[in-house]
Parts: sequence; C-alpha cells; structure tokens
Amino acid sequence: MHDVPKLVLTPIQREALRSWSRERPGRDVRARIVLDAADGVPVSDSARALGVSRPTVSSWRARYADLGLPGLEHRPRAGRPPRIDEAEVVASTLAGPPPPRPSWSARSLAEHLGMSHTTLGAVWRRWGVDGEGASPVTLPTSPPLTCREPLLLGLWQQADSAVVLLAEVPPGRSVAAAAPFVPAPADERQALAATLAAALPGTGTGADADAEAVTDGVTEEGGAALSGLLAAVRDEYRGLAVHAIALGGAASATARGGQRAAGPETWHTAGESMSWAATLAVVCQLQLRHSPSSAGPVHHSLVEALHARAGRALVWRRPSGGAVTEPQALAPRAFDQLALGSFNEKLVIESIREAGSLSRVEIAQRTGLTPQAVSRITRNLLTSSFLVEDTVRPGIKGKPRVPLRLRADAACALGIHLDPEMITQVVVDLCGGVRDQRVLPLHGRTDPASVIDSMTRLAREAIASGAVSDPLLGIGVAVPGPLDAGAGVLCDPPLFEGWRDVPLRAALTERLGVPVTVEKDATAAAIGERWIGATERSGDFIYLYLGTGAGAGAFLNGDVYRGRTGNAGEFGELCALSLGLADPEAEQRVRVPECAPMSAALGKAAAAGLRLPDAPGRYERLCAAAAEGDERAVTAIREVAKVLARGATGMIDLLDTTLLIVGGPAVPPSVVDVFLTEMSAAVNRFPLARRLRRVRVEHSVLNDSAAAVGAASGVFHSAFAPRLRTLSRAEAAV
Repeated sequence: MHDVPKLVLTPIQREALRSWSRERPGRDVRARIVLDAADGVPVSDSARALGVSRPTVSSWRARYADLGLPGLEHRPRAGRPPRIDEAEVVASTLAGPPPPRPSWSARSLAEHLGMSHTTLGAVWRRWGVDGEGASPVTLPTSPPLTCREPLLLGLWQQADSAVVLLAEVPPGRSVAAAAPFVPAPADERQALAATLAAALPGTGTGADADAEAVTDGVTEEGGAALSGLLAAVRDEYRGLAVHAIALGGAASATARGGQRAAGPETWHTAGESMSWAATLAVVCQLQLRHSPSSAGPVHHSLVEALHARAGRALVWRRPSGGAVTEPQALAPRAFDQLALGSFNEKLVIESIREAGSLSRVEIAQRTGLTPQAVSRITRNLLTSSFLVEDTVRPGIKGKPRVPLRLRADAACALGIHLDPEMITQVVVDLCGGVRDQRVLPLHGRTDPASVIDSMTRLAREAIASGAVSDPLLGIGVAVPGPLDAGAGVLCDPPLFEGWRDVPLRAALTERLGVPVTVEKDATAAAIGERWIGATERSGDFIYLYLGTGAGAGAFLNGDVYRGRTGNAGEFGELCALSLGLADPEAEQRVRVPECAPMSAALGKAAAAGLRLPDAPGRYERLCAAAAEGDERAVTAIREVAKVLARGATGMIDLLDTTLLIVGGPAVPPSVVDVFLTEMSAAVNRFPLARRLRRVRVEHSVLNDSAAAVGAASGVFHSAFAPRLRTLSRAEAAV
C-alpha cells in the first residue's frame, strides 16, 4: 500500500475529527491515524503506537485524503458485511445518487454503501425494491407492511424506542389526485435525504443497544405521550386504516406484548435490521415519490420537530390537512462539515466556469483552497470527465501551468419557455452552448392538454435528433407567473385561458421520464444571464424581462432570489405605483398597458397612424420601422420604455444594485438603444440614493431566447452552484 503525503488539517477540521470520534465507539483509532498523519508521524511509527498494521494506517489516511470524514466510516468487505441497516439501504436507493446519474445501479450503490452487490440485491428483494424506485416497498416487519402510497401520520420516539404511525391512502382518495403519480426530481429527493441526515445524527439500528435496557428507559411520561398521540391520530383519521410500526426497544416490548395500546391500529414489529431513523426516511421518500407537493410542508414540520427535540420523548403529528403555519425566522446555523467536500467541488466548477479556464494554482488563488485540496478535487473531476486539460501555458518560471476547463458535452439540459404566443425550446451544454433550438407558434388550440402534448413532442424530437448528449440532467420550464413553484403548478397566469391550477411539472415528468423544474420566466432569464454571462455577471443584478408581459428576476448575494413562494419579481404593479395610477381603494390590482410591452407599442403606433399587417411578426416589423427612422414607431417604443423605466426605478431603490439588465423578445437589437437610454436616464435620476451610485443598464447576452436558455441553465445551477447545508445550533454544539 502506497504511503499518503502529510495531511494539512485546520483547527476546525481537527475539532470536527475529534467530535466525530466521540460519537461512536471504535472511531478513536481511525481519528488518531489521521491526526498522526497531520502531525507528520510516519506510517510505521503510527502503526506501532496504535497496535495496527501499516496497510491499515495507509488505507485510513488515503480514505480521509480522498473523502474527508465520510471516508473514515467503516466499509465492510464485499460479501462479508456485519449487521446492515436495511432501512438505510432502501432510503439511499429511493433518494438516488447525486447528479448527473439519474438512478443507482446495484454495483454503484453497493460500492457507495460498502457492501457487495449480492448483499444489496438480497435487501432489495426482501423489501420489494427494483432499484428504480417505481414499485411498492414492503417493510419486512412482523407482519409485513406494503407501502404503495403511505401517509405519514405521526412519530413517537424516546431513546432508541420509536413508533411510526402511517396509513395507506385508499384508491380514489389520493392526496395527489390533482396530478399524476410521478417521482419528485432528483434534487428534491437528495435534499430530503440530506435534511433528514442533518436532523437525525448518530442514530443506529435497534440492535446497537440492549433492547431490554432501552425498553426499561421509556419513562412513564413517554408512555403517556405515546398514548396521547395514538388517541389523537385515531380521532382525526377515523376513515383510514392506521398502521403502527414499533422499532428498537419499542419493537422488543411489542413482541413481548407490552407498550401496545388497545385500539384499532394494526401493529407491526420491526426487526433489528431496521433503525427508526432510516425507516422514517424510507416513508418520507415514498411520500415524496407519490405526492411531492403535499409532502413538502409535512417534511418541513417533521424536521423542525426533530431539530427541537431535547432528550425527552418526541411526539410529532402530521399537521391538519398537510399544511403548516408560516415558519419562524431561522436562527443562525453552523455549516455542516461533512458538506464541505461537495461545496468545494462545486466551488471549483463555478470558478472554472466563470473564468473559462484556470490552472490549479489559479484555482487555489481564487477559491482559497489548499493546493492539496485543489489537486484532489480536480483529479476527481478529470476522472469523471467533467474537466479536460487545455493547451499548456508557459509559467513565469518552473513547471508550465496546465489550464483546466469544463468539458461542454459532460452534461446537457433542455430548456422550454412557454409564452402565450409560442413555445421556445433549446438544448444547452455544460458550457452554455445552444446545441438545438426549436420554436412552435401557438395559433391553434392553446388548452393545457394540447400545449403539454406539443411541449412533449418538441422534447422528444430534440432527444431523437441526437442534439441531447448523455447525461441529460433535466428539463427546465420557464412560465409566466403566478405559480406554485414547490408543486410545479401554474395558477391561472394572465393571457392563458383555462390554465387554472395546471400540474405542469408532474405532467411533463410523467411523459418524458426526466426530472423537470418549473421557474417564472423572469427568474429563469436571470439564472441564464448569470450562467452564460460568466465573469460579466458575477455580481448582484436585476434582470428586467420584457416579452408578452413584463417581469423582473434578481441575483442577490450570489444566488437567485425566488421569494417565499417562487413568485418574486411581479413587476407590473410597480409601474402603476411609480406613476401614481394605483387606486388604493380598488379591489383589483392596477397594471398599466405598457406592462404588456409588445401589444402596447403596437397599439401606440397604430394610434399614431402607422399601419402594419395583421399577421405574425407585427412587432418585429414595428422594430424594423423604428430602426429605419420611422418617428411613429420610435415614439411608440420610447413611450413604453419610459413607463417601464419608472418601475425599474422602484426595483433599484428597493434592492440597491448597480446593474440592471434588460432583455427578452420585446428588446431586439434594432431598438435596444431606445430601451437602454430611457432606462438609464430613469434609474440614475429618480432614486433617492442616486448620488451614491451609478447604475449600469446593459442589454442581455441572451436576448429573445433568455427564458428558454435560462430554464436550462437553472438545471445546471441547481446541480453545480456551490451551497452549504446548515445545522441547527444544537447540532453545531455536539
């Protein structure tokens, strides 16, 4: 076994290592091996002092150098695992792998979990899992419990005892009756797995503790809390068959006939191979598969309860109707050290993407990572073909520097923009190149079913043409608001007749079998501007998207701002307020005509006597006339731009940014100077803080395809934008 170079540990990493070693017996030797490496102790000396072999020391050093703390977790030899938490295996299967892989293969998941694929296959067969997450899951309890569409009703937990209450939704009473049964996107499943992992630290299988002792540890108060929970669930869910799963010490007590309250519930005793935490994660993942929109608030409520537990019996009950009250403002939270590896990898990808190409030395300078960390991360990205080496640049002195750049065909995404007049679809590669573009005018049937069929057909045509490379990370859809971003549902957008509460994401996911995200068109355009604009758009900015309507997107503090419900950037009313046209007594909101820029400009030009053919392409003809100097056309467009500029002034005053980007189909190159001139004059004349800043107004690098390219870029942004998971104060103190 080759030796590993000396590890460099920061004080924070050393403390994280010591905390990790204290969480569970048997970790101390591995932690000391790494600390010896950081202190420069030779392999042989470390092995002699700790009483282990030199290959063992070298192996744990290498695993920590490659994977950090997760590398120190015990991985049993293939084919000879000790006791396995089968629920954890199934939860990992349902959550799926990190992007870009869409699902686990038996071998890849077995390698990830440190077991043989034969053992994994046996677990899958015992639980009725097919690896794709499409079949019902049968919990191997006594008696077995098959979950097709489970409804998580409650949780009681104390020490290592737990009882999970759920019901199987009967046919015809689906919680997702408004939408087809389709899995949540991979990023949502992964996010749920990470959130539950953060809320459930250090839990083990029921066999990790003596069941008799744990049962004896259940206090009288805890037993009363369980009885109260059972009574409340019986009362609220009388029409459903409730199942109670007893785990850990509670399972042992149930098997002996104790801890079971008399009632209509069907009790199921879990075996030693099922921890309560992982079993709970399995049920949550199943909920996310069948009803992602209703599962979201339920999971939020559950996680908050898990974070708040403080040594006493935990009692959680599903919020009535699946809804939760507005969450309280979150207190500052510490970063999860285990998430740093993924964050740093994405940080490297982001730095290279913005610069185009960087050497390892330049990456270290830009990111603040150590040269060793940069070397390890870039080696992994080169191996996985996300990076390629570019032409060697001679250095000032010493070894020539080898630039690294993203490999364009390492991944791709498909973007669709749904506009009242047309569907625009693009295929975008990892470097922002548009490989395929298709436009379908909507002049015939525009009901939801017909339009969704057209979107599906366009996507399948692009895939069949060969323009879509493997892997296809997902499909992004940009739509006018308002929408329920969490559920992917359009909520009666303007100019869309009959489009009330349309489950667009679910419908497209079911037809195309690819993860789908839905964004407001202005928000999508802002994401695309950031992704394609690279260094030029690396700071904060507001994106004013002008097309059939007008909307605004914003990038603030390094990330897109969507708002609480995903509907930030409703721009129209700001114009009316800025111009004093809003009636405070009116029941309906006031929107000025100019917030539909294209039709407003055409109307003003017609009123001035400019006659244009009543056919598709009228606005393009108006812009061409303005470019040729027709005063009626120029005046019409300028009047629209002046009104929109007053709304933009409100955005600048509100968010205090120094960059305003204007783009969209209503701003072609032929008239962009008119818009930029009027916008620049307004945002630098009217704001109160005009003496303190100069606002730059620039044309979008994406222009008319901004929303479609932005929708595809949103898929990349979700997968590769560097973000850190946070932990609660209680967890940070452990």
